[in-house]
Amino acid sequence: MKLLLLLLPAAVFFANCNSSGNNAQIFCDTTCNNDTFKFVGNHILKPRVSISVKNCLADSLIWTHDALPADRQMHMGTLLDKLVHINKSALSCFIKDTSYAWVAFNDCITGRGYLVQLPFDKKQSVRKMSSAINSFDKKFVVPDDLRAYADYSTIYVEDINSGKKELMTFKEEYKIDFDKIHETIDSVNISRNRIFVQLIKNSEKLVLEKKISL
Repeated sequence: MKLLLLLLPAAVFFANCNSSGNNAQIFCDTTCNNDTFKFVGNHILKPRVSISVKNCLADSLIWTHDALPADRQMHMGTLLDKLVHINKSALSCFIKDTSYAWVAFNDCITGRGYLVQLPFDKKQSVRKMSSAINSFDKKFVVPDDLRAYADYSTIYVEDINSGKKELMTFKEEYKIDFDKIHETIDSVNISRNRIFVQLIKNSEKLVLEKKISL
């Protein structure tokens, strides 16, 4: 009986971690996996990014290259102010030589999109966007060489190679819950010359569109 009582907490933990993978409402598979996600650039100094996973959750983010005296590192929970489930189906990394890396991913539980720009130079700060418009979401179309994110009144688009930016305002502020983004931002379609957004206002769809030049 004592052994059974000791095993129960572990059984409940693993059941919760794996059962969520069968939940039809989740964004991506949350089956417990402690593999480390690794990305390597094609520069001679081998710039690289890795994200470790601990107890089913994203844990440590490390980025470096061969000329750095020490790796740059952050805890994912500290960076994002919360713990998230990640999966390779909703995770990507673009590495621009030894300048910086862009990591894009969605939380598998809520579907919330995140973007993180990681400069290899320690004099530069990490940029984090916790309201990303990522193309892992089937209702969001964003070219591979662009990144997009929003706040309560604006959508921003950035070229990952040049750093050039464009934006489009919603003309008013919306109370957006980015854990339930489709309650307000129904769909987004972005190209190098257009931002198209379909919002939901008072249960009705409102279309906004703007020409841009990227």
